[in-house]
Amino acid sequence: MPVVYFCGENMKIEDYLRQLNTKKEVFQEVFEYAVDHRVPIIDSDALTFLKQIIQLTKSKNILEIGTAIGYSGLHMLNVNEDVTLTTIEKNEESYNIAKNNFKAYNVSERVTQILGDAKEVEINDTFDLVFIDASKGNNLLFFEKFSQLLSEDGIVVVDNILLRGQIVDNNLESKNRIKLRDKVQKFNEYIYENYPSASFLNIGDGLLIINK
Repeated sequence: MPVVYFCGENMKIEDYLRQLNTKKEVFQEVFEYAVDHRVPIIDSDALTFLKQIIQLTKSKNILEIGTAIGYSGLHMLNVNEDVTLTTIEKNEESYNIAKNNFKAYNVSERVTQILGDAKEVEINDTFDLVFIDASKGNNLLFFEKFSQLLSEDGIVVVDNILLRGQIVDNNLESKNRIKLRDKVQKFNEYIYENYPSASFLNIGDGLLIINK
């Protein structure tokens, strides 16, 4: 973990806050694996906020769309021993790495892992929180499908709604990036228009909080 230099010379306010929100890494080996192998994981300040949401809402049964190697899942489970996690991953290699990570940290009994494409997976359960952190172009599909599984006071959290700034970049040249940006923008606008209480937060790569 980097040394924190509070109020450094010419420090931007967002960097100052990011440092304040960056906590000591609990799952150092998993974090280092992600960095070394370029596995996308949630930003540290967004992770801190996500865990705070779980605490404040007292969420116990969580659904995660996009397990990757289990990094965010481990952190959500670490909030409280009563938390259980159902998590979906379509990449078999990532699924198996996550499985080993859950086992290494003795939380396997609180995890239901599903290997498959979230667009096709069917789940019959109720969740206090749905965390969407998978294919960004499918945010709307995932939201419409899995928000139906929320408990009465459940919430949805969506990561990466800013696409590392590409969401407001009109100079993109790659057709694929433009297509992805447009899909995420369409999703963001849909939530804005239909869920007045939703919060779009400039934390990490952008967090969206939706209370159905």
